[in-house]
Amino acid sequence: MENNTQRKVLFLGSRKSMYTKYDTEIADIIEWDIKSWSPSLDFWTKESSRDFSCANALEIGSRNGGLSLWLAKQGCRVVCSDVNGPTEKARELHAKYRLNDLIEYSNIDATSIPYEDDYFDIIVFKSVLGGIGYNDNKEAQIKAVKEIYRVLKPGGELFFAENLTASPFHKVLRDKFVRWGSTWRYVSIDEIKEFLGGFSHSKYLTTGFLAALGRSEGQRGILSTLDRIFLNKIVPDKWKYIIIGVAKK
Repeated sequence: MENNTQRKVLFLGSRKSMYTKYDTEIADIIEWDIKSWSPSLDFWTKESSRDFSCANALEIGSRNGGLSLWLAKQGCRVVCSDVNGPTEKARELHAKYRLNDLIEYSNIDATSIPYEDDYFDIIVFKSVLGGIGYNDNKEAQIKAVKEIYRVLKPGGELFFAENLTASPFHKVLRDKFVRWGSTWRYVSIDEIKEFLGGFSHSKYLTTGFLAALGRSEGQRGILSTLDRIFLNKIVPDKWKYIIIGVAKK
């Protein structure tokens, strides 16, 4: 991966730091483990070179449409998609913020995106590659990223936040307590670099260690604070469970 820079940060200044507090809007966008995953919003806006206003954007694996909401709030025209289509909750969420006019809905398989080459300015996903790689299908993950690259315009950007393989401790707990933990294909940092090999430029950060152990959003929030203040600084990157990045075509 060319010109890669790792940033060990949690909350970042963005144009200029629109998302640095834990509030209802961020909860609507991120949905779960909010304090651990919400730094993606600031990282994406800070590291992006795009003008979001009127950008043509696609959310992959949107489910309840949180990131489509975020993109539309920046002025993007958004395709909110999932393999079986977004949920009704996505439409209700976008109506709540009166952004329906900027968002359309589609059934899209990320390994076969039904758009022509060089179509989108921005593509975003969160916690999607693991499901695409169900039952150890790395080739499907590679194919999905190649499809993303194909439909991005030259200079277009991929914003991503994905679950990492993390530590042996995380693996044991996932296998035992996470319903899909043994079939979800978690990726490593090196695999992310491999997948993004065709992009001209990328940056990423890793975050999160203890917060994944929380059994409620309140517990995860407390543990995420410990991660931010202490553990993110000393835990090896390969043991953290979230990678956040921007890749430019």
